[in-house]
Amino acid sequence: MPICVAEYLGVRTDRDYTITPIKIGKTTGSDNKPTLPCPFKNSHCEKAKRGDKPICSIRDTSTNELWIVCPSRLCATMKGPIKSPIPLNEHQKLVLHTVAKEVYGDDITRDEVLVDREVAIPITETSDYSADYIMWRRNPKIAGSISQDRPIVLEMQGGGETTSTGDLTKHVTEWELGNAELTSPVSKTAPLVTNAWRRQQEQFLVKGNTAMLTGGRIAFCIGSMIYDYLMPRLTSTTIFPSLKNANWTLALITIKEDTSENPQARPECAPYSLPLVIDKERTLFTNYGFFVQAITNQGTACEAMFNRNYVDLS
Repeated sequence: MPICVAEYLGVRTDRDYTITPIKIGKTTGSDNKPTLPCPFKNSHCEKAKRGDKPICSIRDTSTNELWIVCPSRLCATMKGPIKSPIPLNEHQKLVLHTVAKEVYGDDITRDEVLVDREVAIPITETSDYSADYIMWRRNPKIAGSISQDRPIVLEMQGGGETTSTGDLTKHVTEWELGNAELTSPVSKTAPLVTNAWRRQQEQFLVKGNTAMLTGGRIAFCIGSMIYDYLMPRLTSTTIFPSLKNANWTLALITIKEDTSENPQARPECAPYSLPLVIDKERTLFTNYGFFVQAITNQGTACEAMFNRNYVDLS
């Protein structure tokens, strides 16, 4: 499935917006590793700074599905120094408020949404994990057996790596030199959805268990390709109860490109970026225990696996 560049340094490529090529590469010297402002956070573009092409997202040309290839694109988690943390920009606030309305209710206002970034989750004395965000509601209502206002471990995974990234890099370089169109298909590059899911499994098990033991919940904001890869495998062995309006402990919240006629206005910090929206048809609010059980239920008995023509070691 060929792909094409969907966003370059925060600018969508499917409109008549002016996109100026920036010569960026891994060669020695700072000239090819510029410090460029990132539209999606109050900091610079880390990809450009290390000599990578500032591609935010790509598109599957056969399905038009979006695959985010920059960790800062969906909702950057970089917090910066403890004494002077980097403030959230308008794009991050917009995404976080949208998620908060999905998990706490449409009536929640921005000043009621409390978040912290890169929160350490100790596992052993020598290692720990880090939650992308911890989200809670100001003045939560936590009385009773069912509470929608419990704190949430919030993870962001809009996409991930690609195969044959070098081919995509070469294509962008040709565009920089005026030898190709930026939106021309790249045939060998493709989203590595399986790798993204493998990383997520560890997050589900470790961070999710910590959230459960601490009286919280866990929610994952994921790209549509990850959801479509994941759910057929899990629903083949498990029926998940829908607990959106009950005592859910795990949520999958799919983020997709907003292709409606009246998408939400983009913030001033990222005016030419693709609008994103929660896919209401691809969300899951369920029980954490059922979800973990579904993960471990993968695979079936296979007698042929051990019925082999063995060789001994003599």
